[in-house]
Amino acid sequence: MKKHILIGCWLLAAATSINARQTDFPKLAGPYLGQKPPGMTPELFAPGVISTCVQHGSAYFSPDGREVYFSRLLPRPSVIMYMREESGRWTPPRVVCEGLTPGLAPDGRTVLFSTWDLWRMFKTPAGWTPPEKLGPSINFQKRQDTPYAAADGTLWFCSMFGDRDGIYRAEFVDGTYGKPQKLEHGISSEHPDFSPCIAPDESYLVFASARPGYGTTDLYVSFKNSDGSWTAPKNMGPAINTADKEAFPFVSFDGKYLFFMSNRVSVLNRNPIPDGAGNVYWVDARIIEGYRTKEPAPFVLLINYDVNYNR
Repeated sequence: MKKHILIGCWLLAAATSINARQTDFPKLAGPYLGQKPPGMTPELFAPGVISTCVQHGSAYFSPDGREVYFSRLLPRPSVIMYMREESGRWTPPRVVCEGLTPGLAPDGRTVLFSTWDLWRMFKTPAGWTPPEKLGPSINFQKRQDTPYAAADGTLWFCSMFGDRDGIYRAEFVDGTYGKPQKLEHGISSEHPDFSPCIAPDESYLVFASARPGYGTTDLYVSFKNSDGSWTAPKNMGPAINTADKEAFPFVSFDGKYLFFMSNRVSVLNRNPIPDGAGNVYWVDARIIEGYRTKEPAPFVLLINYDVNYNR
């Protein structure tokens, strides 16, 4: 598996580099690819550059804001893409390796990603180190996905398709992840719960769930209490969620913006995007604080007979 990933990485990177040189790329300058910052209503992020109707995940910016990772589901194989600000301009996207749902750690150099198992690699001045698979204590079921790291290195992720489904955290000590602990307090439920995004100080958690709500999957938020417990998750309501799919939240390291993926109708697609793909949206992250005391809005129960949360 590892050999397959490494070969795919280098071949895809070479092909993408050639294509990038042959394609006109817009001049993008400034923070967040020079996009106009959003308000309290989600807006499509970087249409035609990041959002191309084939995203699987969000846009994950480095702590200094000068690098961004994202993944594309199509065409196969799924790949992790990378852009960097150089001399005031953003480079065209290039392929880093095969994989999905990248999660950049707060150190700015550790890239976590999924191939149904969790992997990591490190960004160096010479490029990326070969991917290394995390151990069996992390990869303990058929599918582990959506890795995310807190400021202290604690790994957050989800596990699916087994008898231990749920959202987990594993402390990071001396370069090694400890035994994963499943989050309860209504966060891990009988429904698929995935793509956890933890605040750097672990004061709140935003995640996706297929429990009954507005659409196929919705975003929820839970806040950490002083005793270490978590508040009951709140559906983020129609301000964020639609009758379609919302997932893969990411809060920028400067705390300003919440990014997420949605397959809702947009100027890029007249109908909801099928097969697990979508576009990236962003919104002012101050919207999160509004859920500390605000009661969740009532919703109409939608019964989805063809839930495709696992793509």
